Amino acid sequence: MTNSKLIHEDFFYQIFESVYYDGTPVRFIKNKFTEEIRIASNDVARVLGYDTINDLLGTDASLDAISEWKKNNPGKAVFGGYGSGAMLEEIPS
Repeated sequence: MTNSKLIHEDFFYQIFESVYYDGTPVRFIKNKFTEEIRIASNDVARVLGYDTINDLLGTDASLDAISEWKKNNPGKAVFGGYGSGAMLEEIPS
């Protein structure tokens, strides 16, 4: 990932801090084997003005967006912990 700062690495994953949105850092998780890249879920929530992903998910708009995503991506995980491969993951701070 160009212009990214590697901030954590383990056997499976690399975590990068690569952009700031209005002063909020956004971290990305890269699977070293599949090369899939995910965005840290709490970072997405903070960029959108919420304290945590749980606060964001309590809104009707986010629930509608998740329902639409599930409809268009049957069988794919939506939520998961670090390294789960889900659409939204939380990573260690």
